[in-house]
Amino acid sequence: MLLVAALSFTVNITARNGLLFNKIESPAISLMKPAQEVFSWISHGVRGGLESVSQVFYLKRENEALKKQLAELMEYKHRFLEYRDENARLRRMLDFEEKNPQYDMVAAEVIGRDPGNWFNVIIINKGKSSGIREDMAVITERGLVGYTIDVGNNWAKVLMLLDNRMSVSAMIQRTRDNGILKGNIAPAPPGHAKMVFLPADASIVKGDVVISSGLGGIVPKGIIIGEVVEVKKESDNLTQYAIVKPAVDFQKLEEVFVIKNANTDPGRE
Repeated sequence: MLLVAALSFTVNITARNGLLFNKIESPAISLMKPAQEVFSWISHGVRGGLESVSQVFYLKRENEALKKQLAELMEYKHRFLEYRDENARLRRMLDFEEKNPQYDMVAAEVIGRDPGNWFNVIIINKGKSSGIREDMAVITERGLVGYTIDVGNNWAKVLMLLDNRMSVSAMIQRTRDNGILKGNIAPAPPGHAKMVFLPADASIVKGDVVISSGLGGIVPKGIIIGEVVEVKKESDNLTQYAIVKPAVDFQKLEEVFVIKNANTDPGRE
């Protein structure tokens, strides 16, 4: 009986304590819930922030890698374009050489310009060791560049057509009228040359092609010089002159030919 009464008392106490705990726990949980939510939000925020920082560093590394790959691709592209253009130029030169076997030509690269005459004198990488001497014609597949004026063992200076010291015997291809090309002298505008001593009655018109006449022994006959853009009478009315636009772009020269046998008939092989 005593045991039963003790057990009954214990159960009653436990039941009453459980009800008491429930009454205390419920308000406590309600009070703590906002704080728990705040801590949960902060925890998620910190975790998300860490993940975001990690992602930023990953994206930065990836971006740098992509930039490096792009730079390499651009370098390859530039090299390809350079090789392609060089190949095209060399093919044109080879074709020109094969079509003109009457000339004994030496191919050379433009390696510089004369500091004292930057626009009108170029320096090439061939000289006496290649059989080049002063007063040899220099051409490209497009036409006449000029002639050599100073030669070293492995280099040579070339005076180009637009220099005011230039003097080349020339003719109008269509009419066969002869004259002298004198470089960029008045009234020729920049980038053009003046052809003087043309007969007053010569029927020269805009668009006529000017070629070398072969007189003088430096430039072989028949080399294209340029095209007439204007014709006028001299002040004395005894002769006329022509303004000529050269066939060669002197600012973009990279490879040239030096002709070693000027006294050659272009019609004879």
